[in-house]
Amino acid sequence: MINKSTIASLLFTLAIVVPGYAQDISKIKNQESLKKAYAGKFLIGTADDLTRISDLEAASIKQHYNIITPENCMKPQPMHPEEDTYNFETTDAMVDWCEKNGIAVWGHTLGWHSQSPAWFFQDNSPEAQAKAKEEAEKEDSDEQRPNRQGFGGFGGFGGNSGPQASKEVILERLKDHIMTVAGRYKGRIVGWDVFNESIADGGDGTTENLRNYSWYTAVGPEVLTYAFKWAHEAAPDAQLYYNDYNIEQGAVENTGKHASSLLLLKRLIDEGAPITGVGIQGHWHLDSNLEDVEKAIENYAALGLRVAITELDVTATGDNSGAFGVNQGDRTIPEENYQMQAEVYRKLFEIFKRHSDVIDRVTFWGLSDTRSWRRGQDALLFDGELNAKPAFHAIIEESKN
Repeated sequence: MINKSTIASLLFTLAIVVPGYAQDISKIKNQESLKKAYAGKFLIGTADDLTRISDLEAASIKQHYNIITPENCMKPQPMHPEEDTYNFETTDAMVDWCEKNGIAVWGHTLGWHSQSPAWFFQDNSPEAQAKAKEEAEKEDSDEQRPNRQGFGGFGGFGGNSGPQASKEVILERLKDHIMTVAGRYKGRIVGWDVFNESIADGGDGTTENLRNYSWYTAVGPEVLTYAFKWAHEAAPDAQLYYNDYNIEQGAVENTGKHASSLLLLKRLIDEGAPITGVGIQGHWHLDSNLEDVEKAIENYAALGLRVAITELDVTATGDNSGAFGVNQGDRTIPEENYQMQAEVYRKLFEIFKRHSDVIDRVTFWGLSDTRSWRRGQDALLFDGELNAKPAFHAIIEESKN
């Protein structure tokens, strides 16, 4: 039985905890709102699946953002792990929550070389599987492993390993995936990254330089055009984007990945792909070339495309290419780095404002420095306790200029 002294102790504890909690929420509500600061120019977004957010994080989302991109749950692997299995629970809950709170949802992503399960590509006939088993046993006996690249997930054997299905079968599987997923959220998701990161790194810009594995060998370059047409068929009112990292690099001189992206986008337009725009991911660092950023926006707009900054972060230490395995930098970040970071963010939003006639949204890739794939590089506007950093204040001040 609980005695009076225990009850008094509990009440005293609540008296301490509740005001502190209210103070935290008040801290969020007292911050100037990012979405209000840039209202009429472009949407302000963040990325999260909303599966494990605290009340404080929920308050921050409601305060600052009017569009959310799911960080993982809509990617092919978690959404469609097996041919006859779809996992809609997380996405359904996320979309429901956003609708209740007046926040739009952007779909990410229908097609990608990474996190696309192997079943999309493999021949499942008994004859093909028997042959694959025989070859695997031979490899094991010879103590050899094939040199396979990972496209069924991050770093694993995947798409093009094992017996391949025909091009027609692979396309039919992709069509079913797009029609089912985009169709399910028709009218509830405002747009989609239809295909993601198709261009390989390191090209000279004279070709599209598509990756030499996954969808691009199983089907060919035309897979992107098919995907855009199916997405439009499934969700006629949705905006449809091509999304990639580093595609602004080389824009001033029209070289490298940017030049390749222009070739790819022009082909899609010529082939009748119903493409609305292009997403520049925006994984940048303190020394990123901002002249390339602005020129890339201008070049894409010249093609008649809308533009979005889709995965924005600016690392306060180390470099950042948008890919894994980058230099993480010094984990003890000097204070002046945060001031430098703030200035980069300010200059970026100065550029975004200047081109707000073609930019539809600017989305930050994460909620805070500790809810970020760049954890340890302090790349976002808020620290782990959602305190506003100098970068946040710089962006707010830029909105007033």
